Amino acid sequence: MEGLDGRVVDAVERLGDAGRAMLREAAKGEGLSVTQAQLLLRVTTAGAGPQSTGSFARWLEVSAPTVSDAAAALVRKGLLESVPDVTDTRRSAWVPTGAGREVAGRLHGWRDPLVAGLAACSPEDRATALRVLLEAVASLNRTGRITVARTCLTCRFLREEAPDGRAGDWCGLLGAPLAAADLRVDCPEHLPAGN
Repeated sequence: MEGLDGRVVDAVERLGDAGRAMLREAAKGEGLSVTQAQLLLRVTTAGAGPQSTGSFARWLEVSAPTVSDAAAALVRKGLLESVPDVTDTRRSAWVPTGAGREVAGRLHGWRDPLVAGLAACSPEDRATALRVLLEAVASLNRTGRITVARTCLTCRFLREEAPDGRAGDWCGLLGAPLAAADLRVDCPEHLPAGN
């Protein structure tokens, strides 16, 4: 791939490689696999609530048996516990234990070098970058390459104009305008567009 688009994809790939390496190092420091760390971080995300094996698998784009194995290991380590799934009481969901929240708190620091690297950019440039990346995520979601997006740009509440007709993104749920810097990557109130 050549040209500007190719260089942007290459840069995103390089950031992804660096991010995976940093997450792997943080996970190893806690005695976890990357998948176990991802599950623990996911279940301790604000507003996440209990997560089922299926919801984890869709989010991480991995198989349900991979999630089951990782979750079982986290249960054995005392970091997750099983509770009845509120949407289907025949199934289990996973919630963090107190120890799991402590480990997740330490794991969250894996992103700090990436965040520090962005500090040199202006807030406007960071907001533009966020918008561009979320447009790519939305496109991949629409084509089925990413099954779970949970971003403003894939949500049924997103409007392209305010109720008074002014142009710009508007959240129908919040009843508020959305500047590029306000766009969410993982919205707990997200409902997929078209539902």
